[in-house]
Amino acid sequence: MATDRLSLAGGYTGADNLARPFATASGRAPAHPALVFGDEVVSYGTLLDQVRRVGAGVSALRRDGAPPRVALSLANRAELPALFFGIVAAGGIVGLLDPKWSATQTAAALDTFRPDLHLRTDTVSDWIAKQAAGWSIPAIDPKTPFLVGFTSGTTGRPKAFIRNQGSWLATLEASRVEFGIGPDDVVLVPGPLVHGLGLYGAVEGLSAGAMVRVQPKFDASDAAMQLATCGITTLVLVPTMLVGILDAAERDGRHFPALRRVVCSGAKLAPAVHDRLSALCPDAAVLEYYGASELSFVSLRSSREGAPADSVGRPFHGVELSLRDDDGHPVERGLPGTVWVRSGMLSDGYLGTTDGAGYREHEGWGTVGDYGWIDGEGWLRLVGRAGDMIITGGLNVYPAEVEAALRAHPAVAEAVVFGLPDPYWGDALSAVVWWRGAARASLTELRGWCQERLEAYKAPRRVFAAADMPLTGSGKIARADVRERARAGGLEVVE
Repeated sequence: MATDRLSLAGGYTGADNLARPFATASGRAPAHPALVFGDEVVSYGTLLDQVRRVGAGVSALRRDGAPPRVALSLANRAELPALFFGIVAAGGIVGLLDPKWSATQTAAALDTFRPDLHLRTDTVSDWIAKQAAGWSIPAIDPKTPFLVGFTSGTTGRPKAFIRNQGSWLATLEASRVEFGIGPDDVVLVPGPLVHGLGLYGAVEGLSAGAMVRVQPKFDASDAAMQLATCGITTLVLVPTMLVGILDAAERDGRHFPALRRVVCSGAKLAPAVHDRLSALCPDAAVLEYYGASELSFVSLRSSREGAPADSVGRPFHGVELSLRDDDGHPVERGLPGTVWVRSGMLSDGYLGTTDGAGYREHEGWGTVGDYGWIDGEGWLRLVGRAGDMIITGGLNVYPAEVEAALRAHPAVAEAVVFGLPDPYWGDALSAVVWWRGAARASLTELRGWCQERLEAYKAPRRVFAAADMPLTGSGKIARADVRERARAGGLEVVE
């Protein structure tokens, strides 16, 4: 039987609580708007009252000293931040389930997490209203787990990663240093709060005393309107959402006069996206970070630091990097290796049985198997993840570096690279591209472009063009769906 790592939590022996920064911000300015959700505005004082009610209800679930487990299957709702802070304030554990999952996926996640309470969109408001007011936030051992999130596994069963309170307190401190969000900021989080980037963006803003604006559902035109008219200083999102917002803003003639920083993760931004963004808000810093659910922040590429366009920047605040060969030995700068990370932000591994892939730990260092190299000036480049490697004609290719080369082409807005079965090559290196406006390019042109920037064998032999872009619930490209459409012959062949 697999060990249930959630049962290993300590008691209330620490001196802090992950909800404490939010509670402190609420005490300083209870009348200040904390959350704007559509037409609803919730003050810090009101939100703190909701947090205390949730905390009281979660505390009542505690059995035999074990942290209560609360599963949330919610679309974006105004109550979601109160639920998050209330659960963690009480020493409970939030299990985030995507409401868009199939019944099979949801059942598998619930079987892994085994919640004491499962709140859904249609039950959450009534449950909060029934809880008592006036509950006080206690001290929590920083080793106490507070979050179980789910990432995809090769077996089809979602892997459940565990984060403890101390790891997110360290993460909040690191992002405070790098992003500098404060009480005078207005933060727009257009993505779903049941996914890590959206949830953390909202928690970070509320912990800093900022005003956080959340959309009920992602709407690029509405987001562009808010950026133009609502004094938004900080935008937190994935690249696909940013491109949609830029399209809407350019179409409607909008600019973003108050925007100071764009925080983006999930994939690298194409150079053309930087140019488009600069035209709408020339004074805004673009802060692209590389990380993983299991590792938190790893590196940061800031538009104000002169990092090479093909890099993912330098180590994030509080992070040490070590690139190692297959035997675990450090490699010299300029040579490729597996990216290992040491920081106070690492996860506690997985809950229950996994497929054996993903996060590994060794002597305080962690890795998710990403492969890269560090140049002489300390900038990190990624070339892919071990499980994503394509072997074509006996040679190894990581999709990420080919995708980066394709995105740099003036006709290509986005690209996904994969292998398709081939009797000669084993896997024929293939790509799906999305064109930039009316621009187009031939297969010969795209292959030549890649060969000028990479080894010749890394140029895709087959290229397909897609009109629409399938997305995951978090707003990232659904890569498996794209590959299947190409394999099934459902896309235009670029000749």
